[in-house]
Amino acid sequence: MAAPTPVTWTRWNGTKGLAYWNAAFTAGAPDAFTDTVLVDVSALNPIPAAVKVNSFHAEINGNVLVLLEFDGTTDQVIYQMEGQTDVMHVVDQDFTIGPTTLQKGGHVPDEAMAGFIGDILLTTTGNAAGDEITLTLEFEKMGDG
Repeated sequence: MAAPTPVTWTRWNGTKGLAYWNAAFTAGAPDAFTDTVLVDVSALNPIPAAVKVNSFHAEINGNVLVLLEFDGTTDQVIYQMEGQTDVMHVVDQDFTIGPTTLQKGGHVPDEAMAGFIGDILLTTTGNAAGDEITLTLEFEKMGDG
């Protein structure tokens, strides 16, 4: 079986953006998402050189592992979160108020990583029928696009 068709949208004003993603699973592991594009940098207009993640809000229903990643030859993990079977798991992460290792007020990708593309990806594992993920992600332009 194929993964469910997620409901998605992206808003972009040339400097800041908001992405929404929601999927409800009807079957198990064969329906997982692997490196699914959440933010396609090349589809933004104007196209930025790269984007950073300012914050995200996630709601996970079910015992599913969710990875947010920057796209590259070896993807760079932004955040890993896991739900729980009998309760909705809510994650709010604001990278703009983090330590100085999160440069420039957001989670900044390593643009020097091999095969850097700049897209933001989503991968899921462990999902089962009845699980659902809703994600809202705020991102911002980096560099000169």
